Amino acid sequence: MTRAPGRFAGIGVQAVLAVLCLYGLASLPGLLGQWGLSFAAIGILLLWVAVASLGLPLLRAEPSRRRLAMLAGVAIAVRLAFALLSVHRGSNGDPNAYLLLAKGLLIRDEYGIYEPFFGGYWRALFPPFYSFLLAGWGAITGFSTLSVLFLGTAIDLGTVSLIVRLGRRLGNEGAGRAAAWLYLVWPSVLFSAPLAQKEGLCAFLILALALAWLNRDHRGWRDAIKIGVPAALLALTQPGLAPLAALFGLCLIRRASALSTMAAGLRALCVALLVMLPWWIRNWLIFGVFVPLTSAGGASLWIGNNPDATGNWMPPPEHLRGLPEIAYGKRIGAIAMEWIKANPGAFVRLTITKFLRACGVASFGITRLVAMQPPLPAAFAAALLPMSHLTHVALLGASTVAVRVRCTPGTGTLLLLIAACGVQLLLFGVWFEFGERHREFVTPFLLLLACGMIAPRLESGESAPS
Repeated sequence: MTRAPGRFAGIGVQAVLAVLCLYGLASLPGLLGQWGLSFAAIGILLLWVAVASLGLPLLRAEPSRRRLAMLAGVAIAVRLAFALLSVHRGSNGDPNAYLLLAKGLLIRDEYGIYEPFFGGYWRALFPPFYSFLLAGWGAITGFSTLSVLFLGTAIDLGTVSLIVRLGRRLGNEGAGRAAAWLYLVWPSVLFSAPLAQKEGLCAFLILALALAWLNRDHRGWRDAIKIGVPAALLALTQPGLAPLAALFGLCLIRRASALSTMAAGLRALCVALLVMLPWWIRNWLIFGVFVPLTSAGGASLWIGNNPDATGNWMPPPEHLRGLPEIAYGKRIGAIAMEWIKANPGAFVRLTITKFLRACGVASFGITRLVAMQPPLPAAFAAALLPMSHLTHVALLGASTVAVRVRCTPGTGTLLLLIAACGVQLLLFGVWFEFGERHREFVTPFLLLLACGMIAPRLESGESAPS
């Protein structure tokens, strides 16, 4: 039933992945010119390839207890090594903000943060779910680098289990196991693991949503809870990804009747609204206006659309500093809209450039290390660049080939899920602040696609959709 949509999705996905892969390759000389190349960089890349290759036997069979223990030991060692890069270093931006928010919840029993660039105390700048999760974890284990690493690893282990389940559901359990291992040691995941970053949690919730849509048993409100709760928590973690819950349903609509899918979506929406209601009430009591998820929409729009924009965070206009939170968001958003209307050509070029740069390049983890205080020496950070960027380009290339080379039982459905992720990025992501971390949630799906190219077909078991 999904064969034709899957074929159409495959054409689009393959074309976009090919363009991004070529852009990544074309960017390599510039990145090497900026960071340099050393024997250490080549050695680190080869070492990572050796670690990744430990997952090859997982394509053929489930690991024995001995192999599982060996893989666990390697994963722990690799993550501890990456955590050492962040020990006694403070990270700017979101990781620092989330730690301050979590500590504020425990110390002052209030949710808010002083934003020096905005010049005020903001109470709805960051959506609450990850902050509350971090606060609960920190209340028990503290907020050391090791503690945050354990939380990040626990979230990643949850994501890994969902990748395995999704691979099994799509009819390629071997690909699921191999993709899960690769995700656990993927460079961008390793860079974020010891930091208070919400991207890992987003990946977990998005995979839970995909499985919830695929595993609908048509039991009314039971399906609604399985879809609506992770959809709401995703919106309360990264508001820009909220539409993805509906996009998954729309892309999979031919798996069941349109009426059934719409009914499930409406019930899930009711559940999601109920979960988000306390946040809405809280914001109404504070601001006296409806603030659905975050007050950062206007600032995010300006960061992504101004004469000097790159898609990554940049200091906002100084003359707005000190405005009240809601007024600030409206004013800076209006400035962005004025620039877009006055410069439509520049807006289109910037939007395309942001998408290509964010999705085709993988150097953000390196840049963040150098921006820490005290900064990691640039030469040391540069040694990590080939591992970070070339693995990403290789994934894009392998995924491009995998669309056509080997069509495993669930490839059509997987391509529909990837297409939904692409639509999410193009329709609801790229217009705002948009960097590499904003496309990280697609990585598990691409790993499944690439591993499916070489994993053997399942000879038995429940047949997966095609």
